[in-house]
Amino acid sequence: MRRMKRRLKKSVRVTFAVMSALFILVSTIWVMDIGEAKSNEGQENLEKVMAKETGEQQPVKKQTDEVKEKSSEESGDLPDQEGQEDEPVDSVTVDAPLPQEESTVDQPGVDASSEDKQAQEEQTVQDEQQSVYLTFDDGPNENTEGILNVLERYDAKATFFMLEPNMRRFKDSVKDMAAEGHAVGMHGVTHDAAAFYQSSQSVVGEMKKGQETLESITGIHSNLIRVPYGSVPNMKPSYRKAVDQAGFHMWDWNIDSEDWRLLSQEYVPNVMEQINAFPYKHSPKIILLHEKDVTLEYLEELLIDLTEKGYRMKALTDQMDPVTF
Repeated sequence: MRRMKRRLKKSVRVTFAVMSALFILVSTIWVMDIGEAKSNEGQENLEKVMAKETGEQQPVKKQTDEVKEKSSEESGDLPDQEGQEDEPVDSVTVDAPLPQEESTVDQPGVDASSEDKQAQEEQTVQDEQQSVYLTFDDGPNENTEGILNVLERYDAKATFFMLEPNMRRFKDSVKDMAAEGHAVGMHGVTHDAAAFYQSSQSVVGEMKKGQETLESITGIHSNLIRVPYGSVPNMKPSYRKAVDQAGFHMWDWNIDSEDWRLLSQEYVPNVMEQINAFPYKHSPKIILLHEKDVTLEYLEELLIDLTEKGYRMKALTDQMDPVTF
């Protein structure tokens, strides 16, 4: 009986020892599996950190799929089937952005700018066609102040080509011209064809002397000139070249009032007839006048006729292309 008890105890101890060994073995294996899993997880985390530090990112499409799968899990929807994975919802916006249309937006602006420029050019041509340029030679003299008064009443501007001795004699009139916005230029010194056209040096010399006198009186450095009796036939090619090299802008005319010949109001209709039949479409209308008694007497009549026809009386500028014979 005692023997049986001892055997039983021995058997229990053996069984317990075997079970303990098995438990230890299982525990060891389980611990090893957990350690390996943690090791793998740590490796994955390390790779993610390294990828972040080196700027490596997951492909856009993979990120999109992950977001899509997460959204499906939260909403309870089934994942996309295998045959539908090639058509992600965001693939168009991620992989193929819509082309910009800046060129089509800007194109109307370009056209509008071109149209505006063309409209401005047409307006400039129209304004020029409705403009006339009154030019007075041989002054200043006793008639100058009267001429300036008539021009002022009609808000008309003019250009005065003056002789150097007359500028020195009527300095106040020269100052008044400049102060009232008229253009001032030179007409030489002698007004004698033989002396003036003796050489290219005589032509340039007389104009420079007038230029210096004008600048001393008004402070204006003008390059506008008109040679006595017009540029034809006396201005030889060498004379013209010398004038250009000196920086002067030589002007003739294309409407002759003939106030130097018509000693009455007849010069007024003569001017208007030439304006109405003006053949030079793209040329400014340059009217030749003189500071004569008859010119002053009927100048207001001329300005009335021009105003009624819609013309504006303007002064020449250095920026304009000169009209020459």
